[in-house]
Amino acid sequence: MSRVILSFGKVYLLALFLVLQGCSSLKESSYVPKSPEGMSEWRVEGKLELFADDEKSKSYFYYLQIDENYELGLLMDERVGDPQATIRGNVFEPGSESVDVTGGADAVAVAEHLRASISAGNLSYWLRGLPATESAEIYKDGNYQLDRIEEAGWDIRFRDYMSLQGNYRLPSDIKLEGDDKGLILKMVRGDTGYLAHPCEQGVSDEQVAATNDPARDSDVVAQLVPRDGSAPLPRWINEVDFCRQLAKIHNDKLPNPREGLYGPDSMMWKVTGLALPSGFGAGRALLLQVAHPWVTAGIDEHSVVRDDPLGRARRTFYHISNMVYGSTSQAMTSANQVRDIHEEIEGHVTEQAGAFDRGSEYRANEINAMIWVHATLWETSMHMYEEMIGTLSQEEKDQYYEETKLFAMLFGIPESALPKDWNEFMAYNEAMWDSPQLTVTNNALQLKKDLFDAKSIWMIFPLWGQEIITSAELPPRIRDQYNMKYGLWQKLNYGWMRAGAWTMAVLLPKSMERHAIYREAEARLEGKRLGGYNQWLIEAFFDKERIVN
Repeated sequence: MSRVILSFGKVYLLALFLVLQGCSSLKESSYVPKSPEGMSEWRVEGKLELFADDEKSKSYFYYLQIDENYELGLLMDERVGDPQATIRGNVFEPGSESVDVTGGADAVAVAEHLRASISAGNLSYWLRGLPATESAEIYKDGNYQLDRIEEAGWDIRFRDYMSLQGNYRLPSDIKLEGDDKGLILKMVRGDTGYLAHPCEQGVSDEQVAATNDPARDSDVVAQLVPRDGSAPLPRWINEVDFCRQLAKIHNDKLPNPREGLYGPDSMMWKVTGLALPSGFGAGRALLLQVAHPWVTAGIDEHSVVRDDPLGRARRTFYHISNMVYGSTSQAMTSANQVRDIHEEIEGHVTEQAGAFDRGSEYRANEINAMIWVHATLWETSMHMYEEMIGTLSQEEKDQYYEETKLFAMLFGIPESALPKDWNEFMAYNEAMWDSPQLTVTNNALQLKKDLFDAKSIWMIFPLWGQEIITSAELPPRIRDQYNMKYGLWQKLNYGWMRAGAWTMAVLLPKSMERHAIYREAEARLEGKRLGGYNQWLIEAFFDKERIVN
């Protein structure tokens, strides 16, 4: 029995990746990571220890830079919170530093000790692994990575590096030695963009600030799902629309940048933080997405998902994790990168497909299609949570749905285009299930076949189980279009799978009931780095050192 339970654990973790292949069908954009030298908005945090003038100072700190202006905040014994002393300046004006103290005498002493021993402006460079002046002596290791700098009376050694969003690698362990003085900097995490501005689309502040959102339609469901069975009128998201929605979130709706869109008290984290419900709903959400001819066309014409499904799912899950569990900076970074990817996805429907005429234009950045993909993720998450965990109240569902609107806005979707509450949202989903907008084409059938086609003997049982689970949870009309069976045999198998999952949920310790990304987000909120089992999971499944920390 224990082997069965462990096997199902692996099935559900894999299935969590599969749900994201609807978006991961899109090819990579031309985005090229910038070098640390070009970073204009960034923030790192950690702990410092200074030894100088026969004195020792210790403090948790953050270093924030926007353009050429920097801010070194000293938090003393607290990992997170407001600084007790802040050193501010401009990297091009060394004499411009000022100190603002809100704490006690200890904070004053540490701030003055630092100012007397080191230039905070030079830290702008050294924290990024860069020399501050042309006279610096630079040494690199065998892999051509910066190992040491001699500069301004300091011997600076870079002992380790950490990976951050945007594929930046910044030093995480720095040791500085000078004449009778030393400074140790141990970084925990950082953010590398979109701290002051939500987008980089060449849109002016005046354009973003201009009010141009359409009034909410009195019957949004009828607009999204016309009652005559026709396709809705296309509504494209342009750069101004996209930036405007991000600005609303960035400026008005996120009081705590460390928490990001949501946080531990949100319904979003409560519903999506458990691994098993998400795993059970993975195939359902994916096949609902692919039932939309536009999604299928995007996969067929712009996809590498059939060649590298897990790799694409990993890359997409990285973005969705940043949006749901990341800081404000991480959410905005992924929103901009996904926008760039979507801009490349356009074409024409190659055959008559339900409500969509042959030759009609499709684009990834179109409101109606994006709302459908958005709906499949969050309706499925709630559906499987209630199936496996328990029923939620109307108030909780309404709160959850309000939170999902923030996710939609990250794609440029205006709130006025969305159903107003949970009940209207469910009316939209049910209308779509019966609408010819969802028509399973031959290409969609092939994608379904590819999804459940085991490429190795080890995947036969997991994918067989996922196919039964998906068949059980799909709306009957869509299930029939996919030619999926759900008779007595499938019902019996689904029953023992549900029982096995329940048993596993009971036996697993509480520390393992939530997935690794949730735990990593918790560590960020506490000002710590993730470690142990959850860190191993992230590196093993995503081939990345960190996702949301």
